[in-house]
Amino acid sequence: MKNIFEFIDNNERKFLSFWEDICNLEGVAEDKAALDIVADKIQEFARDLGLFVNRIPFDDCGDFLVIDTKQNADKGVCFLAHMDTVHKNGAFGYPPVKNEGDRLIGPGVIDCKGGIAIALLAMKALEANGYENNCRLLLTSDEEISNRLGGEKEMDVIRDSVKGYKAAFNCEVAGVGEVVVSRKGILRYKMEISGIAAHAGIDYFAGASAVREAAHKILALESLSTDGGTTFNCGIINGGQLTNIVPEKCEIFIDVRVKDREAMQEAIKTLEAEAEKVYVSGTKTRLCFISKREPMLRNEDTEKLFLHLKNISDKYSLGNLIPVESGGGSDSAYTQLAGVPSVCAVGATGDFCHTTREYANISSLTTRAKLLSAATLEMK
Repeated sequence: MKNIFEFIDNNERKFLSFWEDICNLEGVAEDKAALDIVADKIQEFARDLGLFVNRIPFDDCGDFLVIDTKQNADKGVCFLAHMDTVHKNGAFGYPPVKNEGDRLIGPGVIDCKGGIAIALLAMKALEANGYENNCRLLLTSDEEISNRLGGEKEMDVIRDSVKGYKAAFNCEVAGVGEVVVSRKGILRYKMEISGIAAHAGIDYFAGASAVREAAHKILALESLSTDGGTTFNCGIINGGQLTNIVPEKCEIFIDVRVKDREAMQEAIKTLEAEAEKVYVSGTKTRLCFISKREPMLRNEDTEKLFLHLKNISDKYSLGNLIPVESGGGSDSAYTQLAGVPSVCAVGATGDFCHTTREYANISSLTTRAKLLSAATLEMK
Protein backbone atom coordinates (compact mmCIF):
# COMPACT_ATOMS: atom_id res chain seq x y z
CA MET A 1 0.00 0.00 0.00
CA LYS A 2 3.00 2.25 0.55
CA ASN A 3 3.57 2.80 -3.18
CA ILE A 4 -0.07 3.66 -3.82
CA PHE A 5 -0.18 6.15 -0.96
CA GLU A 6 3.08 7.74 -2.12
CA PHE A 7 1.66 8.07 -5.64
CA ILE A 8 -1.40 9.85 -4.23
CA ASP A 9 0.68 12.25 -2.14
CA ASN A 10 3.05 12.98 -5.03
CA ASN A 11 0.16 13.80 -7.37
CA GLU A 12 -1.90 15.91 -4.96
CA ARG A 13 -1.04 19.24 -6.58
CA LYS A 14 -1.90 18.01 -10.09
CA PHE A 15 -5.31 16.72 -9.07
CA LEU A 16 -6.04 19.77 -6.92
CA SER A 17 -5.43 21.97 -9.96
CA PHE A 18 -7.80 19.77 -11.99
CA TRP A 19 -10.40 20.00 -9.19
CA GLU A 20 -10.21 23.80 -9.25
CA ASP A 21 -10.40 23.89 -13.06
CA ILE A 22 -13.60 21.87 -13.33
CA CYS A 23 -15.25 23.85 -10.51
CA ASN A 24 -14.49 27.08 -12.35
CA LEU A 25 -16.53 25.64 -15.24
CA GLU A 26 -20.05 26.26 -13.96
CA GLY A 27 -23.11 24.39 -15.19
CA VAL A 28 -26.57 23.54 -13.88
CA ALA A 29 -28.35 20.41 -15.07
CA GLU A 30 -30.52 22.24 -17.61
CA ASP A 31 -27.51 23.84 -19.35
CA LYS A 32 -26.35 21.11 -21.74
CA ALA A 33 -23.84 23.34 -23.54
CA ALA A 34 -22.06 24.26 -20.28
CA LEU A 35 -21.99 20.67 -19.03
CA ASP A 36 -20.59 19.40 -22.30
CA ILE A 37 -17.68 21.81 -21.76
CA VAL A 38 -17.17 20.31 -18.29
CA ALA A 39 -17.21 16.83 -19.88
CA ASP A 40 -14.65 18.00 -22.47
CA LYS A 41 -12.26 19.05 -19.69
CA ILE A 42 -12.66 15.82 -17.74
CA GLN A 43 -12.34 13.71 -20.87
CA GLU A 44 -9.10 15.46 -21.86
CA PHE A 45 -7.63 15.08 -18.36
CA ALA A 46 -8.56 11.40 -18.11
CA ARG A 47 -7.09 10.56 -21.50
CA ASP A 48 -3.89 12.40 -20.59
CA LEU A 49 -3.71 10.08 -17.58
CA GLY A 50 -3.83 7.10 -19.96
CA LEU A 51 -7.39 6.15 -19.01
CA PHE A 52 -10.07 5.04 -21.47
CA VAL A 53 -13.07 7.31 -21.98
CA ASN A 54 -16.42 6.45 -23.52
CA ARG A 55 -18.65 9.47 -24.06
CA ILE A 56 -22.40 8.82 -24.14
CA PRO A 57 -24.38 11.56 -25.92
CA PHE A 58 -27.72 12.85 -24.65
CA ASP A 59 -30.14 15.21 -26.36
CA ASP A 60 -31.56 17.09 -23.37
CA CYS A 61 -28.78 16.91 -20.77
CA GLY A 62 -25.01 16.97 -20.78
CA ASP A 63 -23.19 13.95 -22.20
CA PHE A 64 -22.23 11.22 -19.73
CA LEU A 65 -18.70 9.85 -19.34
CA VAL A 66 -17.63 6.29 -18.57
CA ILE A 67 -13.94 6.21 -17.66
CA ASP A 68 -12.01 2.93 -17.30
CA THR A 69 -8.49 2.08 -16.16
CA LYS A 70 -8.30 -1.04 -18.35
CA GLN A 71 -10.02 -2.68 -21.27
CA ASN A 72 -10.83 -6.39 -21.49
CA ALA A 73 -10.10 -6.94 -17.79
CA ASP A 74 -12.12 -8.41 -14.94
CA LYS A 75 -14.42 -5.96 -13.17
CA GLY A 76 -13.16 -4.43 -9.94
CA VAL A 77 -15.08 -1.52 -8.42
CA CYS A 78 -17.12 1.28 -9.90
CA PHE A 79 -17.07 4.90 -8.76
CA LEU A 80 -19.83 7.43 -9.40
CA ALA A 81 -20.09 11.20 -9.38
CA HIS A 82 -22.00 13.92 -11.22
CA MET A 83 -20.92 16.96 -13.19
CA ASP A 84 -23.90 19.29 -12.66
CA THR A 85 -24.28 21.76 -9.81
CA VAL A 86 -27.25 23.63 -8.33
CA HIS A 87 -25.75 27.11 -8.62
CA LYS A 88 -26.56 29.53 -11.40
CA ASN A 89 -23.54 30.94 -13.20
CA GLY A 90 -22.02 33.81 -11.29
CA ALA A 91 -23.49 32.93 -7.90
CA PHE A 92 -19.98 32.75 -6.39
CA GLY A 93 -18.60 35.79 -8.20
CA TYR A 94 -15.49 35.71 -10.34
CA PRO A 95 -13.44 33.63 -10.32
CA PRO A 96 -15.96 31.15 -8.88
CA VAL A 97 -13.34 29.15 -6.93
CA LYS A 98 -11.30 30.51 -4.03
CA ASN A 99 -8.50 28.67 -2.27
CA GLU A 100 -8.26 29.62 1.42
CA GLY A 101 -5.89 27.48 3.47
CA ASP A 102 -7.31 23.95 3.63
CA ARG A 103 -10.61 25.13 2.17
CA LEU A 104 -11.67 25.22 -1.44
CA ILE A 105 -14.74 27.43 -1.85
CA GLY A 106 -16.92 27.41 -4.93
CA PRO A 107 -19.76 25.82 -6.92
CA GLY A 108 -19.74 22.05 -6.71
CA VAL A 109 -16.47 21.75 -4.79
CA ILE A 110 -18.04 19.02 -2.68
CA ASP A 111 -21.24 18.41 -4.63
CA CYS A 112 -19.85 16.73 -6.57
CA LYS A 113 -16.74 17.74 -8.49
CA GLY A 114 -14.38 17.03 -5.60
CA GLY A 115 -15.58 13.44 -5.89
CA ILE A 116 -14.55 13.36 -9.54
CA ALA A 117 -10.98 14.36 -8.67
CA ILE A 118 -10.83 11.86 -5.79
CA ALA A 119 -12.11 8.97 -7.91
CA LEU A 120 -9.69 9.66 -10.76
CA LEU A 121 -6.76 9.98 -8.34
CA ALA A 122 -7.62 6.66 -6.68
CA MET A 123 -8.09 4.95 -10.05
CA LYS A 124 -4.80 6.19 -11.46
CA ALA A 125 -2.95 5.25 -8.27
CA LEU A 126 -4.29 1.71 -8.50
CA GLU A 127 -3.58 1.41 -12.23
CA ALA A 128 -0.05 2.81 -11.89
CA ASN A 129 0.76 0.28 -9.19
CA GLY A 130 -0.39 -2.86 -10.95
CA TYR A 131 -4.01 -3.36 -9.94
CA GLU A 132 -5.15 -5.95 -12.48
CA ASN A 133 -8.91 -5.40 -12.55
CA ASN A 134 -10.75 -2.57 -14.23
CA CYS A 135 -11.87 0.40 -12.17
CA ARG A 136 -14.67 2.46 -13.66
CA LEU A 137 -15.96 5.97 -13.07
CA LEU A 138 -19.46 6.85 -14.25
CA LEU A 139 -20.26 10.56 -14.51
CA THR A 140 -23.85 11.76 -14.93
CA SER A 141 -25.04 15.28 -15.67
CA ASP A 142 -28.56 15.76 -14.27
CA GLU A 143 -28.29 14.23 -10.80
CA GLU A 144 -29.33 17.44 -9.06
CA ILE A 145 -32.77 17.31 -10.68
CA SER A 146 -33.40 13.61 -10.01
CA ASN A 147 -32.26 12.46 -13.47
CA ARG A 148 -35.40 13.77 -15.16
CA LEU A 149 -33.68 14.96 -18.36
CA GLY A 150 -31.91 11.70 -19.22
CA GLY A 151 -35.08 9.63 -18.89
CA GLU A 152 -35.09 5.86 -19.34
CA LYS A 153 -31.89 5.98 -21.40
CA GLU A 154 -30.11 7.35 -18.34
CA MET A 155 -31.44 4.56 -16.13
CA ASP A 156 -30.24 2.00 -18.68
CA VAL A 157 -26.78 3.61 -18.81
CA ILE A 158 -26.42 3.55 -15.01
CA ARG A 159 -27.54 -0.06 -14.72
CA ASP A 160 -25.44 -1.28 -17.65
CA SER A 161 -22.34 0.64 -16.52
CA VAL A 162 -22.22 -0.78 -12.98
CA LYS A 163 -23.61 -4.28 -13.48
CA GLY A 164 -21.17 -6.99 -12.44
CA TYR A 165 -18.81 -4.77 -10.44
CA LYS A 166 -17.86 -5.80 -6.92
CA ALA A 167 -19.00 -2.53 -5.38
CA ALA A 168 -20.21 0.94 -6.25
CA PHE A 169 -18.67 3.86 -4.36
CA ASN A 170 -20.58 7.08 -4.93
CA CYS A 171 -18.18 9.99 -4.46
CA GLU A 172 -20.84 12.41 -3.29
CA VAL A 173 -20.40 15.12 -0.68
CA ALA A 174 -19.48 13.83 2.77
CA GLY A 175 -19.20 15.11 6.28
CA VAL A 176 -15.88 14.42 8.00
CA GLY A 177 -15.85 10.78 9.09
CA GLU A 178 -19.18 9.97 7.46
CA VAL A 179 -20.31 7.38 4.93
CA VAL A 180 -23.94 7.32 3.80
CA VAL A 181 -25.57 3.88 3.99
CA SER A 182 -29.13 4.85 3.07
CA ARG A 183 -30.88 7.68 1.29
CA LYS A 184 -34.49 8.69 1.03
CA GLY A 185 -36.42 8.45 -2.19
CA ILE A 186 -37.71 11.66 -3.73
CA LEU A 187 -40.99 12.54 -5.41
CA ARG A 188 -41.56 15.85 -7.15
CA TYR A 189 -45.08 16.93 -8.07
CA LYS A 190 -46.93 20.08 -9.03
CA MET A 191 -50.52 20.94 -8.08
CA GLU A 192 -52.23 23.23 -10.57
CA ILE A 193 -55.24 24.90 -8.92
CA SER A 194 -57.95 26.70 -10.90
CA GLY A 195 -60.46 29.03 -9.29
CA ILE A 196 -62.80 31.81 -10.39
CA ALA A 197 -61.51 35.34 -10.90
CA ALA A 198 -63.54 38.25 -9.58
CA HIS A 199 -63.17 41.89 -8.57
CA ALA A 200 -61.84 41.86 -5.00
CA GLY A 201 -64.02 44.78 -3.95
CA ILE A 202 -67.23 44.54 -5.97
CA ASP A 203 -67.60 40.76 -6.50
CA TYR A 204 -65.37 39.19 -3.83
CA PHE A 205 -67.89 36.50 -2.90
CA ALA A 206 -68.51 35.62 -6.55
CA GLY A 207 -64.88 34.52 -6.85
CA ALA A 208 -63.18 31.29 -5.83
CA SER A 209 -59.61 31.89 -4.68
CA ALA A 210 -57.08 29.43 -6.03
CA VAL A 211 -54.52 30.82 -3.57
CA ARG A 212 -56.79 30.15 -0.59
CA GLU A 213 -57.35 26.60 -1.84
CA ALA A 214 -53.57 26.21 -2.15
CA ALA A 215 -53.10 27.44 1.41
CA HIS A 216 -55.44 24.74 2.73
CA LYS A 217 -53.60 22.07 0.77
CA ILE A 218 -50.18 23.26 1.88
CA LEU A 219 -51.14 23.16 5.55
CA ALA A 220 -52.79 19.75 5.14
CA LEU A 221 -49.80 18.19 3.40
CA GLU A 222 -47.06 19.65 5.56
CA SER A 223 -48.91 18.62 8.74
CA LEU A 224 -48.38 14.99 7.67
CA SER A 225 -44.56 15.28 7.75
CA THR A 226 -42.83 13.19 10.41
CA ASP A 227 -39.30 13.38 11.80
CA GLY A 228 -37.38 10.46 10.32
CA GLY A 229 -40.31 9.47 8.09
CA THR A 230 -42.09 10.93 5.09
CA THR A 231 -41.90 14.71 4.61
CA PHE A 232 -43.92 16.99 2.34
CA ASN A 233 -42.27 20.29 1.46
CA CYS A 234 -44.24 22.84 -0.57
CA GLY A 235 -41.20 24.74 -1.77
CA ILE A 236 -42.48 27.01 -4.55
CA ILE A 237 -45.88 28.72 -4.75
CA ASN A 238 -46.98 30.82 -7.72
CA GLY A 239 -50.41 32.43 -7.70
CA GLY A 240 -52.50 35.50 -8.25
CA GLN A 241 -52.28 38.36 -10.69
CA LEU A 242 -53.15 41.61 -8.92
CA THR A 243 -54.05 42.40 -5.34
CA ASN A 244 -57.52 43.60 -6.37
CA ILE A 245 -58.43 40.37 -8.18
CA VAL A 246 -59.57 37.15 -6.51
CA PRO A 247 -56.85 34.79 -7.78
CA GLU A 248 -57.91 32.40 -10.52
CA LYS A 249 -54.70 30.36 -10.72
CA CYS A 250 -52.16 28.98 -8.28
CA GLU A 251 -49.54 26.26 -8.48
CA ILE A 252 -47.62 24.47 -5.75
CA PHE A 253 -44.35 22.60 -6.33
CA ILE A 254 -44.00 19.77 -3.82
CA ASP A 255 -40.92 17.80 -2.73
CA VAL A 256 -41.64 14.52 -0.92
CA ARG A 257 -38.98 12.42 0.85
CA VAL A 258 -39.63 8.77 1.75
CA LYS A 259 -37.63 6.01 3.45
CA ASP A 260 -38.69 3.08 1.27
CA ARG A 261 -40.79 2.10 -1.73
CA GLU A 262 -43.84 1.28 0.36
CA ALA A 263 -43.78 4.79 1.82
CA MET A 264 -43.37 6.17 -1.70
CA GLN A 265 -46.59 4.50 -2.85
CA GLU A 266 -48.41 5.79 0.24
CA ALA A 267 -47.16 9.32 -0.44
CA ILE A 268 -48.46 9.18 -4.01
CA LYS A 269 -51.88 8.12 -2.72
CA THR A 270 -51.79 10.99 -0.22
CA LEU A 271 -51.05 13.52 -2.97
CA GLU A 272 -53.78 12.10 -5.18
CA ALA A 273 -56.31 12.25 -2.33
CA GLU A 274 -55.35 15.82 -1.46
CA ALA A 275 -55.73 16.88 -5.09
CA GLU A 276 -59.28 15.51 -5.04
CA LYS A 277 -60.26 17.49 -1.94
CA VAL A 278 -62.00 20.84 -2.33
CA TYR A 279 -61.75 23.36 0.49
CA VAL A 280 -62.89 26.40 -1.49
CA SER A 281 -66.06 25.82 -3.52
CA GLY A 282 -65.52 26.48 -7.21
CA THR A 283 -61.86 25.40 -7.33
CA LYS A 284 -60.33 22.38 -9.07
CA THR A 285 -56.88 20.81 -8.71
CA ARG A 286 -54.77 18.88 -11.19
CA LEU A 287 -51.83 16.81 -9.91
CA CYS A 288 -48.83 16.77 -12.26
CA PHE A 289 -45.88 14.37 -11.95
CA ILE A 290 -42.42 15.92 -12.34
CA SER A 291 -39.81 13.36 -11.28
CA LYS A 292 -39.00 10.42 -9.04
CA ARG A 293 -35.85 9.05 -7.47
CA GLU A 294 -35.86 5.65 -5.81
CA PRO A 295 -34.61 5.28 -2.21
CA MET A 296 -31.28 3.68 -1.39
CA LEU A 297 -31.97 1.07 1.28
CA ARG A 298 -29.78 0.05 4.18
CA ASN A 299 -29.35 -3.69 3.67
CA GLU A 300 -26.90 -6.50 4.35
CA ASP A 301 -24.69 -5.69 1.35
CA THR A 302 -24.52 -2.04 2.35
CA GLU A 303 -23.57 -2.96 5.93
CA LYS A 304 -20.78 -5.27 4.76
CA LEU A 305 -19.38 -2.66 2.39
CA PHE A 306 -19.45 0.03 5.06
CA LEU A 307 -17.67 -2.25 7.56
CA HIS A 308 -15.02 -2.98 4.92
CA LEU A 309 -14.42 0.75 4.47
CA LYS A 310 -14.33 1.30 8.23
CA ASN A 311 -11.80 -1.50 8.75
CA ILE A 312 -9.59 -0.11 5.99
CA SER A 313 -9.82 3.40 7.43
CA ASP A 314 -8.87 2.13 10.88
CA LYS A 315 -6.06 -0.03 9.52
CA TYR A 316 -4.35 2.84 7.72
CA SER A 317 -5.17 5.59 10.24
CA LEU A 318 -7.42 7.48 7.81
CA GLY A 319 -9.95 8.46 10.47
CA ASN A 320 -12.94 6.93 12.19
CA LEU A 321 -15.97 6.33 9.97
CA ILE A 322 -19.61 6.28 11.03
CA PRO A 323 -22.68 5.19 9.01
CA VAL A 324 -25.21 7.90 8.20
CA GLU A 325 -28.79 7.71 6.95
CA SER A 326 -29.41 10.73 4.72
CA GLY A 327 -32.57 12.51 3.68
CA GLY A 328 -31.03 13.45 0.33
CA GLY A 329 -31.23 11.29 -2.78
CA SER A 330 -28.49 10.11 -5.13
CA ASP A 331 -27.65 7.80 -8.02
CA SER A 332 -26.67 5.11 -5.49
CA ALA A 333 -30.32 4.05 -5.47
CA TYR A 334 -29.92 2.83 -9.04
CA THR A 335 -26.59 1.08 -8.56
CA GLN A 336 -28.21 -0.78 -5.67
CA LEU A 337 -31.19 -1.71 -7.85
CA ALA A 338 -28.69 -3.08 -10.39
CA GLY A 339 -27.61 -5.58 -7.72
CA VAL A 340 -24.28 -3.95 -6.86
CA PRO A 341 -23.36 -3.42 -3.18
CA SER A 342 -23.31 0.35 -2.77
CA VAL A 343 -22.37 3.08 -0.34
CA CYS A 344 -22.59 6.82 -0.86
CA ALA A 345 -20.86 10.03 0.22
CA VAL A 346 -17.26 8.84 0.03
CA GLY A 347 -16.12 11.94 -1.83
CA ALA A 348 -14.74 15.26 -0.64
CA THR A 349 -15.60 16.37 2.88
CA GLY A 350 -16.85 19.84 3.69
CA ASP A 351 -20.07 21.68 4.38
CA PHE A 352 -22.84 24.01 3.18
CA CYS A 353 -23.54 22.30 -0.15
CA HIS A 354 -26.35 23.89 -2.19
CA THR A 355 -25.43 27.31 -0.77
CA THR A 356 -22.93 29.99 -1.77
CA ARG A 357 -20.96 29.08 1.37
CA GLU A 358 -20.11 25.64 -0.03
CA TYR A 359 -16.57 24.60 0.81
CA ALA A 360 -14.42 21.47 0.68
CA ASN A 361 -11.54 20.33 2.84
CA ILE A 362 -8.60 20.16 0.44
CA SER A 363 -6.94 17.50 2.59
CA SER A 364 -9.84 15.14 1.85
CA LEU A 365 -8.56 14.81 -1.72
CA THR A 366 -5.71 12.55 -0.63
CA THR A 367 -7.38 11.05 2.45
CA ARG A 368 -10.42 9.83 0.52
CA ALA A 369 -8.34 8.69 -2.47
CA LYS A 370 -6.24 6.58 -0.11
CA LEU A 371 -9.35 5.13 1.52
CA LEU A 372 -10.93 4.19 -1.80
CA SER A 373 -7.76 2.78 -3.34
CA ALA A 374 -6.96 0.68 -0.27
CA ALA A 375 -10.56 -0.54 0.00
CA THR A 376 -10.48 -1.53 -3.66
CA LEU A 377 -7.14 -3.31 -3.47
CA GLU A 378 -8.11 -5.31 -0.36
CA MET A 379 -11.61 -6.20 -1.48
CA LYS A 380 -12.16 -9.96 -1.70
